[in-house]
Amino acid sequence: MDLITDEKIRTKVLRSALKEYDFKLDSWIRCIHCGKVFQGDEMRVFKKDDSHLVYCKFPSCDGSIIDIVDADDEDFSSMFG
Repeated sequence: MDLITDEKIRTKVLRSALKEYDFKLDSWIRCIHCGKVFQGDEMRVFKKDDSHLVYCKFPSCDGSIIDIVDADDEDFSSMFG
């Protein structure tokens, strides 16, 4: 798996992936794996074979695009204090 550093490709992949989950690049999101809050455009994008994978901003976390929720979602906010 290779980290995508080309901003044009990275932004295109992120915009599409976030849209599938009703988020935008400037949406504040929370990763349910690590509990940290960040903006959608800060997620990491990797290329694996012919596809792109989107992961939590934090390298120590393996949360992916399916593990994000709205940062203000009270159901998850209470889990992390």
